[in-house]
Amino acid sequence: MLVVRIERFAFSIDSVEAVADGWRLDGEPDYHRRRWAEPGERFHLACNESGRQPRDVDLVVVELTESYAVVSGTGGDLLRPDDTVSGERTVADRAESHRTPAEAAAHLAEILGLPPLADQAEERRDWSAVETELGVTLPGDYKAFIDAYGPGSVDDHVHVCACDAPEEWANLAEHNSYAHECVGAEFFGRGNWRRDWHLGDASHWNPEREDIPAWFEPGDDLISWGHTGNGDFLFWHVKPGTATGP
Repeated sequence: MLVVRIERFAFSIDSVEAVADGWRLDGEPDYHRRRWAEPGERFHLACNESGRQPRDVDLVVVELTESYAVVSGTGGDLLRPDDTVSGERTVADRAESHRTPAEAAAHLAEILGLPPLADQAEERRDWSAVETELGVTLPGDYKAFIDAYGPGSVDDHVHVCACDAPEEWANLAEHNSYAHECVGAEFFGRGNWRRDWHLGDASHWNPEREDIPAWFEPGDDLISWGHTGNGDFLFWHVKPGTATGP
């Protein structure tokens, strides 16, 4: 079975130069090469460094390296230094539906180069309190992974939270509350934040937002399970009455 997801890519601009049939953008792409735009893919949105002043563009990637991109199309004349251009691609992944949560957690541990899951002295955590507080059943593979390895960081970049971590940055409930406070203004508009609204409830989002995904429905929620060294929050998309994962 194939699972289709949307993957975003971006390029941060230091300078813009008009060239034959397009523009050369000096700067840098997303931090990981797997998230670089490929030739033929398109940047559809440009905004300044703070994420304000969005502009629609249609720029086709001709060439992209770790220090520059060459694009053609329309909207290049709107770009300025300190802008970021972004686009998205559809990615089809083969779902490993036959894996149990423990098998999925073991597979992730293998990818990360961690000791085998079976070698870890598992400390079964009591997840009931945090699941009641968050109002959702958490993914089984996530719980199996945390039971074995605990919270921590991947490549000093992706920080994964747990239910009972003493540190605020690693405590799942405390971090989720903090994440909601940080991004509330972006979703609801400044001065319009209400704690009793689910962050993922698009019916309360700022009506001026133009990027509400079609798959968000009223009553959905977002729960942040971690964050990155770049200041990004990582969320599960939660639909009412369903678990967030296996």
